[in-house]
Amino acid sequence: MIDLLKKLDDSYTIQLSEEMIAIPSVTGDEEALALYIKDKLESYGMEIELNYVSPGRPNVHGVLKGSKPGKRLDYNAHTDTVPAGDDWLTDPFKAVIKDGKLYGRGACDMKTGIACSLNMLKAVADSGVEFNGELSFSGVVDQEATDIGAWAMMEQEKWRSLDGVVLTYSYCGDETKPIPLGLTGKVLYNINVKGKAAHGFRPHLGVNAVEDAARIIANLDKLKLMEHPDFGTGTVCTLKTEGGYKKYSVVVPESARFEVNRLLVPGETIQYTLDDMKRLVGSLGLKSEVDVGVKPPKYEPYTSSRNEPLMKMLHKAYEIVMGVEPLYEHAYGITNANIFQGEQGIPCIHIGPQRGGAHQPNEHVKLEWLPPVSEMYTRIAMAYLN
Repeated sequence: MIDLLKKLDDSYTIQLSEEMIAIPSVTGDEEALALYIKDKLESYGMEIELNYVSPGRPNVHGVLKGSKPGKRLDYNAHTDTVPAGDDWLTDPFKAVIKDGKLYGRGACDMKTGIACSLNMLKAVADSGVEFNGELSFSGVVDQEATDIGAWAMMEQEKWRSLDGVVLTYSYCGDETKPIPLGLTGKVLYNINVKGKAAHGFRPHLGVNAVEDAARIIANLDKLKLMEHPDFGTGTVCTLKTEGGYKKYSVVVPESARFEVNRLLVPGETIQYTLDDMKRLVGSLGLKSEVDVGVKPPKYEPYTSSRNEPLMKMLHKAYEIVMGVEPLYEHAYGITNANIFQGEQGIPCIHIGPQRGGAHQPNEHVKLEWLPPVSEMYTRIAMAYLN
């Protein structure tokens, strides 16, 4: 292990991070970054695969095979970022190091996590260290939108049969971002309301779809959110409303549509949430016809155990490298683990550099976190595959 750890190159991690930040990969435009990662994985002697989920949008995979059969461990990241937005103090696509921090769009979400995993993979390849099974990397598209990349990955049996996944998200295990012991799920309600048009001066002759939609929205607090002993209850938030004229006219609106985001705790299924919304709508005595549906993305919630082997290996590696035990929480959020573990039952852990300003201007990471994360990735991989 000592010889392997000596192969880790912290300056290489910074170089990779800077180069990837300089490659814009806003959702829908991930190809250039995927090709960059492909070239790196190829240079480590890994077996490479590009899977185009849609035109110009590839998932990238690399596999290192051990000397004997064994478990298969994947390090997973998403290659897309949210748009840069405004109010940056620096160029979001030019990495800047200042006061011990690395700034740039994607710095913490999640290009430095990718860089740490590439540093680990290069060290394993260069060292010639023996291990069993397979060590792989997957970079998937579209996590910041509807997660078509992770879903497409799970359509292939060879990835569904993974034994474990390390997600390189910026859950750093301290009070700022404890390690998840499970995640909330999510459903996005898509609700269409059909009323009846009439002259706006005689509204009693029609059925106002906008007003009926508003009644439903005003009563969302009557949904029966389940309570979980670790998570508490989920949340409900109206994200979008549509209805009424496009060009001014005095007409009772005959249609309306709105979308509601609902986070789910374990025990709540997609079907339960559909039935719950239909129950609420049915209780309001509306004259409109209401169609309650869901649209992508949707995710099942899940819980993990501190006693799962991969989680125990994370705990031990964290203690060795950081000198303290990691903190844990049942987290409100969505990651690819909702698909890998929540849907497919593949054990997952999250660990990455401490984050700052994710999805905000002046996104950054503390450089002091990159060396220990690379080391933890290495220790976890070798413990799991030996």
